[in-house]
Amino acid sequence: MSIDIKGFDSRAQASIQAAELLGAALQVQLENHPTAILAVSGGSTPQACMQHLSQMPLPWHRVLVTLTDERCVPAQHSDSNERMLRQYLFTHHAAKAQFIPVQEVALQKQTPGRLTAVLLGMGTDGHFASLFPDAANLQEGLNLDNSQATINVSTAASPHPRISMTLARLLNSNHLLLLAFGNDKRAILETPTGYPVGQLLHTKPRHPSMQILWAE
Repeated sequence: MSIDIKGFDSRAQASIQAAELLGAALQVQLENHPTAILAVSGGSTPQACMQHLSQMPLPWHRVLVTLTDERCVPAQHSDSNERMLRQYLFTHHAAKAQFIPVQEVALQKQTPGRLTAVLLGMGTDGHFASLFPDAANLQEGLNLDNSQATINVSTAASPHPRISMTLARLLNSNHLLLLAFGNDKRAILETPTGYPVGQLLHTKPRHPSMQILWAE
């Protein structure tokens, strides 16, 4: 099954496009529903996208924001995705958004329905969220019949234990966007079989609104 990858001349352009797509998805949701739910990945890739998104004049007080994954560290820790989120997204207009921690009880209680939009990144080992190839419970995380929203993850790639949304929870969304930078990641996207991200890209039926944005 071919993968449609939309390439951009610069990471800045890709980030702006990602923010516009996410903002449009949130706007449509909020025009028809009282709240919208946005899930975003950590790391450096989404930071510019978040900065652009934060400046969009949406009714952010009706937006619930959570993470696709998190390192199990205090929120003030330099490796915390929540800290990154508060630095890059929860500013300007988006300062009014409500944060929902990526924890099983919190997600099941406060975001029980479909996610409005999901922004994913990808590692050079083909992981997305914190579904790493060396995780002992990777298949649990990729199992589409898993009713859990999250799993705990240990990986040699991280000094901290992690928690990650499951593939099933990520796919239970209206809009799914994968943003990736670099030629090494482009190669994985073009031939993803054998990598965790291959399960995301080759899910049958494929997520109807999945988009892949890439820049060198």
